[in-house]
Amino acid sequence: MILETKRLLLKPYEFEFADEIYQVVKHKEIANTMVMIPHPYPREVVDSWISYLQKSFEQGTAYEFAVFLKESDRYIGNCGLVTISKNHKNAEVGYFIDVSEWGKGYATEACKKIIDYGFHEHQLNRIYSRCMVRNIASRKVMEKSGMVWEGRHKQEFLKGDVYEDMDYLAILAEDYVQDKDCLCK
Repeated sequence: MILETKRLLLKPYEFEFADEIYQVVKHKEIANTMVMIPHPYPREVVDSWISYLQKSFEQGTAYEFAVFLKESDRYIGNCGLVTISKNHKNAEVGYFIDVSEWGKGYATEACKKIIDYGFHEHQLNRIYSRCMVRNIASRKVMEKSGMVWEGRHKQEFLKGDVYEDMDYLAILAEDYVQDKDCLCK
């Protein structure tokens, strides 16, 4: 299954993407605002991460996609439903984009497509995301994707030696309206 937007292809993860993935996730700027990505990022971790993603996809516990530029078929990041609660019909959206592609709207485009995918393909009721309070760009992606602020969890994560506050944003199925001008078509 490949999801398509105006400028992107979102593909299930394959081991053949490993070297391209490493070139993106190894950057300190990516790790700096991601809870689960360490720095330095060992190359061998990429293979185990891909294995985990494939297993999660098969089990239906997460659906993460490799994000590629349509025009060049170059890997630029990740976007997907990183955790799914089938019992409660909700999921968390997570994403990251190659530092060299920041500010071009790719994260928002991918996120909108994943939200659409979650509501239409998985009949979710609620899709949420979270970011470190200091990650203003990520919060803007969530807002542009239709999510609204729900609250802040103070000192939720320890990153290095600093406790990070996390902002939570979400969108409900009943409030979801697909933007007619959305790049995700």
